[in-house]
Amino acid sequence: MKKHFESDEVLSLIWRWRKQFLIVFLVSFIGSAVFSSPFFIKPKYKSFAQVYPTNLQKYSDESATEQMLQMLESDIIRKAICEEFNLDSIYDIEEDDPHFKTLLYREYADNVQFKKTKHESVEIEVLDNDPERAYSMVNAILARFNIEVKRIQDEKLIEAVGTIKEMMDIKKEEISNLEIQINKIRKEYGILDYSSQVKNLSKEYYRLIARGTQNSGKIDRIKLELDNLKFKGIEYERLSGRLWVARDSYNGLKLKFEAEQNELQRTKEYIMSFVNPYKSDKKSYPVRWLIVLVSVSVSMLGAIGVVSFMDRINQETEA
Repeated sequence: MKKHFESDEVLSLIWRWRKQFLIVFLVSFIGSAVFSSPFFIKPKYKSFAQVYPTNLQKYSDESATEQMLQMLESDIIRKAICEEFNLDSIYDIEEDDPHFKTLLYREYADNVQFKKTKHESVEIEVLDNDPERAYSMVNAILARFNIEVKRIQDEKLIEAVGTIKEMMDIKKEEISNLEIQINKIRKEYGILDYSSQVKNLSKEYYRLIARGTQNSGKIDRIKLELDNLKFKGIEYERLSGRLWVARDSYNGLKLKFEAEQNELQRTKEYIMSFVNPYKSDKKSYPVRWLIVLVSVSVSMLGAIGVVSFMDRINQETEA
């Protein structure tokens, strides 16, 4: 019941002051319509794209989408886009202004937005007074993202290739030293295949011993060879084992080196688009009907408050 009486009082108040309210309504309506027109507020057009990151190397626990957002919001991309499109001139910011970068980057942040969607894609949105420029800026951001990601990953690959090459050189030198030592033993002691030589010479030695002393010269020669095998055979086997391990390690490093080289030379895309940017044919800002609605609503509520206060004063004065 109380609300009913209050509503009646408001309606009564509006009716008594209807001319004043009509004037406020018309002034606020016309004023907001005029001041939200292109003459006062330049219209802005929106171009956007939705993309998925791809082929990104994982450097932390962040998802590929979060890595993409960080790169898109990086200073290197922001600076490149500002320079490419002369945004300081577009945003009317003087280069000699002491707060040049702060003002420029604030305008950039107001007009260039990056956000993660619920489907783990990234939406890139650009607002500009020129729809062609908005469209070009979205494409430029995508192109710059590809360039910067490739640059960073190539730097890592070049570092990895250099490290692998150093390890290959070390192994190559180790192999060369081992081959020199093994060849020296082969030349001086006649050891070519330790296991088979020991087996064959031992067999021949005992066969000759069984035949008698008429083969003493040959027995002495075989005994000398067996002594050489006994003296240098273990060292020969040890060096041969190390050589086999070193060659195997070198071949593994070589395969990895070639794989990294191929990866470095390969052309890759780091973006998979599923909503491509386009040139907008309709402005996105300002929303004139919303500006008019808010302006008229605020003006009317303010007018009701003022009129209610004046009406109460008049009633108290008459009383």
